[in-house]
Amino acid sequence: MTNIAGHHSQSEIERKYDVEEGASVPDLSAVDGIASVETREPVDLEAVYYDTDNLDLAVRRIVVRRRTGGGDAGWHIKKPAAEGRTELHWPLGNDTGTVPDALLEPISAWVRGRELTPIARISTRRTAIHLLDADGNGVVEIADDEVAATDVRRGGERSWREWEVELLDGAPDTEDGRTALLDQIEGLIAEAGAHPSSSVAKIARALGADSLTEVLPEDHPGAVSANTPDQTGGDASAVVVGAIRNLVNDLEQTDPAARADEPDAVHRMRTIVRRLRSVLAAYRSLFDRDVTENLRHRLGTLGTALGNARDIEVQATRAEALLDELGQPQAAARARLVDGTRDRYTRAHRHLTTVLSSPEYFRLLDDLDEFVVHPPLTDDAATSAKKLVKRVLAREIRRVQKRADAVAGASGDVESQLHEVRKAGRRLRYAAEAAEAARAGRSPSAAAAGERIQDTLGAHRDCVLFSAHLSQTAGRAEAAGEKTAIYTSLSELSARSGTAALAESTSALEDVRNLR
Repeated sequence: MTNIAGHHSQSEIERKYDVEEGASVPDLSAVDGIASVETREPVDLEAVYYDTDNLDLAVRRIVVRRRTGGGDAGWHIKKPAAEGRTELHWPLGNDTGTVPDALLEPISAWVRGRELTPIARISTRRTAIHLLDADGNGVVEIADDEVAATDVRRGGERSWREWEVELLDGAPDTEDGRTALLDQIEGLIAEAGAHPSSSVAKIARALGADSLTEVLPEDHPGAVSANTPDQTGGDASAVVVGAIRNLVNDLEQTDPAARADEPDAVHRMRTIVRRLRSVLAAYRSLFDRDVTENLRHRLGTLGTALGNARDIEVQATRAEALLDELGQPQAAARARLVDGTRDRYTRAHRHLTTVLSSPEYFRLLDDLDEFVVHPPLTDDAATSAKKLVKRVLAREIRRVQKRADAVAGASGDVESQLHEVRKAGRRLRYAAEAAEAARAGRSPSAAAAGERIQDTLGAHRDCVLFSAHLSQTAGRAEAAGEKTAIYTSLSELSARSGTAALAESTSALEDVRNLR
């Protein structure tokens, strides 16, 4: 692999149309908001597309290519987005025939260390027509493309003509406005013989498919993830496997953001891991216990790496908020509690990225994909969803109550006992939420009760851990000859918050006791 400089990203919102040879793009100057039309000189584009042997990217509608020619020559990654696609760009660099290392980070959750090799070569003769507003800003580009493609691995050549209608920076700033603009243009070009393309991407057509998700059999893990059915009823296995499938997909989708340390991404990924472990535990009767326990153990190892980073991040955020609340400069304390803690977080995140790039992690993702495609079901799998959910939630409710009762009679480490109650509440919540899609039983109220326990006892535990962190930091500050009164003030503030959260947890536990 080779290295390459940094990238930038943009949103791509477009529609594709099939057209016959000889068709001409009609006059679009009458489109709302368009003041002029500008036709560019034709350009030749040459692109090589890459994927794994199993086409793990294609089936997830992810495109990796190196393209020369035109104004955006370079390496590109295209990924699905809520509206349109997200397109990442890197400069061309030297053509070594391999995908640069820098491109692997955003797609590692799907590539998983496998080699990326060419799957198609596409040549395009493009004539671009720009629709401009009164200020000369580009609103829409109509790309009139004559395409010739070669399937590198299986052989075969295909050629076609298509029009791409892509929004530019001057397009409306609302989704409704963008849709109305595209609809208006579609109506006009339809009169010229254009009709919506049978294939959403050039690479799909190059491989002889209408969609990227059609290039592999239906039971391929990537194809299944990309076409997740809505599980709203049926037997227990359909509901629970559907919930697990969605969580596995969420885990893979969150991976790039966690690697890049985007805001809250590590926290979101940790939460998904916890959800997966909770659902596998709560609904364990449906599956081979050895398989689920193995997955839960490995997910726990991943969760530890995520948790180590996240807990340090929380310490820095809490310290900054409390220092601001006190309204005192306290430069020395801020340097230790905020700046120093963020340095620790940087190191913890660096370790996390190592974990996320390890063969063990990639094997875990492979095994999770395999689990949702071929779940190791037991005889309980045929139980009706509502019957199973009722039984599982009743058990999880008893579990919370039993652990809460243990706290009341505890004479030892009460904090550890409270933490066990919190974990039981969290598992109740996630087990209930996994069933909500099936509208099975009392899951909404059970989920809310579990969430209150998780939140209140979680806030209490955060305060307890932060107080211990303050004590350790104060000791180091004192040894360095610094004033330490500020640490006492911060500890008192944190303790008040912790006491309030613990008091609120009492009513949260009562909510669980009242569940019927």
